[in-house]
Amino acid sequence: MERPLARNEVTRLGPDSKFHHAGLRRGLTPATLRKLDAISRLRVFPRDAVVVPQGGALEYVGNVVRGVLRMERLLSDGRSQIVGLLVPSDMFGRVFSERSDYSIEAATEVTLCCFERHAFEALVRTCPDLEHAVLLAVLDELDAAREWITLRAGPTVAARLATYLLMLCRRWPHQTSELTQDAKRIVVNVPIARNDLAHYLGTTVESISRAVQAFSRDGIISILTPLRFEILDLPALISLSDNEEFDAHALLEGLREEQRVSP
Repeated sequence: MERPLARNEVTRLGPDSKFHHAGLRRGLTPATLRKLDAISRLRVFPRDAVVVPQGGALEYVGNVVRGVLRMERLLSDGRSQIVGLLVPSDMFGRVFSERSDYSIEAATEVTLCCFERHAFEALVRTCPDLEHAVLLAVLDELDAAREWITLRAGPTVAARLATYLLMLCRRWPHQTSELTQDAKRIVVNVPIARNDLAHYLGTTVESISRAVQAFSRDGIISILTPLRFEILDLPALISLSDNEEFDAHALLEGLREEQRVSP
């Protein structure tokens, strides 16, 4: 049964120029940024709050500033399926659409930079740079959907978990991954709870726990906390994923570059 939208759990804050780093704002002209700031608000949702219910009216769109959103679809047989995760800089909501085909929920406490949808659509129509940014955000969402399909195609829970950890390193390096002090190994932080992770991978919490313990016994990872792991043998993790698109050298170099450019 769909949970009600938790309006009473939302804190509205004023616009803040600190959040210009959000993915949607990159590449916008100062004039467009000023117009965007005029309609922006920060909203804070607690974990498990429903931001937009499935089939509900899309009143606003925006970017994730902090935390993780899950996109979840209720199936006809009563089961639900997580169909995507959104992390900082990802856009949520759908422009020029009245309703949402899936619910958008807070997998963790989240801070969202929100724009009233009709006002945002009016800006998109008149600001080519914003229209371009929205198009790039849509393409990013398509890439994420393709990755999810690849993820769920894994023949075993171990393969799906390995693929997920590698995707965190590649797709969201700044938010979920860091290099060890010697810059030779990766520490990855799983941004969602174990039950959400199991749901996302199409398995159970117990199966996830068994896979994590097996990775640890085989010397592939070191368990720092239940949701934080040091990857000790990156090539072995890639081999377990059964996915040839991952490359150990490229993943490490990508994180080294991210570390160099991060403030």
